[in-house]
Amino acid sequence: MTPFLKYNRTRRSKPTKPRQEQGMAMVGMLLVLLGVTSMVIIGGMKQLGSTDTNNGSLSEESHNQISLTLQRGNRYQAETLSATGIRLAIQWLVQQSAAPTNTTAFAPSSISNFFGATTDTGWTKLTFSQSPTVNQLSGPVQINGDVYVKFYPYASNNTGARKMYAIESRGEYMGYSFLSRIFVRQNSFSRYAYFSDTCPTSWWVTGLTRFQGPVHINGVDTTGTAVDPAATLSIIWSSIGSVTATRLFTYTESDYFTTAMASSQLKWYRKKLSGTNLEKPSSSTWTDVTSAAVAPQTNIPLIPMPAANTNQLTAALGTATAITTVGVQVPGVGTPSAGIYINGDIRDINLSTSGTGNTTQIVTLIQYNATTQKDVRTTITMNPVTNTTVVKVENRTNTTNTWNIASTGTWTTASTTNYTGGVTNGVIYVNGNIGEQTGTRRGGIAGSVANAVTDAGGVVTRPWGMLIATEQTKSVNINGGIVYQNLISDSTNANNLLSTSAAALTNSGMLGLVAGNMQLVDSDDGGTALTNISVHAVCMAYSTFNATNPTTRAAGAFNLIGGYIVKTNGTFGTALPNGTVENGFLMNRNFDQRVTDSPPPSFPAVEKNYQIMSYQRAVTSLG
Repeated sequence: MTPFLKYNRTRRSKPTKPRQEQGMAMVGMLLVLLGVTSMVIIGGMKQLGSTDTNNGSLSEESHNQISLTLQRGNRYQAETLSATGIRLAIQWLVQQSAAPTNTTAFAPSSISNFFGATTDTGWTKLTFSQSPTVNQLSGPVQINGDVYVKFYPYASNNTGARKMYAIESRGEYMGYSFLSRIFVRQNSFSRYAYFSDTCPTSWWVTGLTRFQGPVHINGVDTTGTAVDPAATLSIIWSSIGSVTATRLFTYTESDYFTTAMASSQLKWYRKKLSGTNLEKPSSSTWTDVTSAAVAPQTNIPLIPMPAANTNQLTAALGTATAITTVGVQVPGVGTPSAGIYINGDIRDINLSTSGTGNTTQIVTLIQYNATTQKDVRTTITMNPVTNTTVVKVENRTNTTNTWNIASTGTWTTASTTNYTGGVTNGVIYVNGNIGEQTGTRRGGIAGSVANAVTDAGGVVTRPWGMLIATEQTKSVNINGGIVYQNLISDSTNANNLLSTSAAALTNSGMLGLVAGNMQLVDSDDGGTALTNISVHAVCMAYSTFNATNPTTRAAGAFNLIGGYIVKTNGTFGTALPNGTVENGFLMNRNFDQRVTDSPPPSFPAVEKNYQIMSYQRAVTSLG
């Protein structure tokens, strides 16, 4: 009662009424309000029910609203069907054993089964039934909808290793149509800092190994189609000193380490500060090994290594027919129309640069022609600033087939061919080995890669990239540094340029190396032992990439800027669990971030793995 009395004290100028009178007054007020409300409602009902044409017909307006709602629903059905077609098209594309090689627009159902669809005037047609299933209640009669799908290959698919397509999906329902268009391209293997099809048998040791980009291991068995359940990967890292300085994985994304193997097949160990024993760490210590601070992704689908194909050969030749004699072929008359094709084994390749800003790429190679008993030296000069290519061929008599890489002896010019109006596409395909593959393994590839062309402000106006590839059963010797020109730190030994840089610059060139096997050999062209070597390239070996005599050669360092992609992991040296190198190379792996989206020309693509570039609604079809 206190609040009530307190309230009254504030209203002393107005006498209070007894409670009963107050209650009756409130009831009366409610009755008045109800009466007014009733009149408003009745008046409103009368107005809605009148025949006044200015206010329209209730039934007609309701009919229009319902009709518009149904139309919106039908349009949405067409849009949903269109989106469904896009998803099915991507799923179909991933299911193919290899990317379609069609050069003109095609219906996917004409290539292989598209979920039971049929081909209809160049499109794949798939009808969706909307009848209730046996577990659903029957309702109003529903109309089936149709999806039409078509693929449009890019013109570059003729010669490019990474296929690209525009895909259209048209949904049709109750007279409404919705067209979606998506652009997709295959991912490149260059996106991996490290890739191994089989499980490495060596240890990954802190101080000996570091990964700055995505890593993937399939861990396949001898069939190559399933994970080897007996395979294990052992990784040791030290907790001594700074944690960030001892991390194996510095790439911060969640896919820093993916594998088709099970988590139980990863054997992680930590070298303790005290004692000599290794122990398996708890999950709380993942931050000691990775900047991503999450566990690896295990049990993911296998990512197949590329099977034998002619993608790089086609990129080099274009539509030309390959020469059958020892020598170099630049397809095109007057202007290069593709890349460079080299028939026969190569004893040695030297890369060098010249011109404004070192943007001119010079490739000098030596072969032996047993038919003519002559050494053949071909010098290819590609200048993207002047859009010219010059091919000079020289011969030197060598009746005894002496291994003579040095410039001793007389060279005679056989021919000089000038091409104007452009340089090649950057692909060099070798139908043979590069360097000697027996004995001391003399010769190979070394040198510098030209810079990109830039404007006065330093902005790249014309990138420079090369791919040097061999036939899939052939091998490549690396017998000296292969260095991006603007990263050279030591040119004292012209046969083994060195770099201490850990990352490519914006205007650095780009190089890809693809072969059956690759090896870092014992010595360079001058006979000097290779203990420190820099290689700037995305390297892919259909078999393996290793070092010759890894357990006996002197200890040194192998500095890689690019990627290491192999069927089977190679051995480069031996080390103690604490990271101390006993023989061979300490590997410094540095990922070239540029190659994720812009790989070297015609670098092998990842089958069944695509990147969506854009998704849009279209008004009219491309075909």
